[in-house]
Amino acid sequence: MNVQLSNKKEAIFESTLKLVKEHGFHGTPMSQIATHANVATGTIYHYFSSKDELIVELFKYCRLKMGEHVFKIDKGFSYKERFFHIWNSLLEYYADHQDVFSFFEQFYSSPYSELVKNKEITEDFNADKMMRFFEEGIANKEIRNITFYSFISAFIGTLTFLVRSNQYGLYQADEKDRSDLIEIIWNGVKNQ
Repeated sequence: MNVQLSNKKEAIFESTLKLVKEHGFHGTPMSQIATHANVATGTIYHYFSSKDELIVELFKYCRLKMGEHVFKIDKGFSYKERFFHIWNSLLEYYADHQDVFSFFEQFYSSPYSELVKNKEITEDFNADKMMRFFEEGIANKEIRNITFYSFISAFIGTLTFLVRSNQYGLYQADEKDRSDLIEIIWNGVKNQ
């Protein structure tokens, strides 16, 4: 699914990302978003009935954009090659879109995550692609029969640590570091 938005809606989303990164959810009022996006506050309410709806829709939008980048995979790749591709593409996406990474970090640590947690997860925002990839690996005996949460913790946890370390200026992983880490993760989950 390709994400197409009006210029105003995209400006609202981009402004919200930047402002939330700087000020957090509660420190970013709709009026400030409107000013930053160069739209009238009423324009925001034309697209979103509330700030809660804006934040949830922004979450879905960001997941879609990220998924378009991360899951663009050559059909001829082996499972291991796709595993490495997804991890490296996600790392690259977060490095290039630090505001999205920051938004996700805040979103998952806030009450906003409850607004999507209990709803049926749909492909509309790529929430199930990683699950299907995981299930394929188990079904084809590419990876060990572990829980999805163990898998995703190893897969995303190290990646998140790398992105945070870079954002906070603690450590800049080079190509060898990234290659070593994904190999460690793969060796931990692959079917022996």
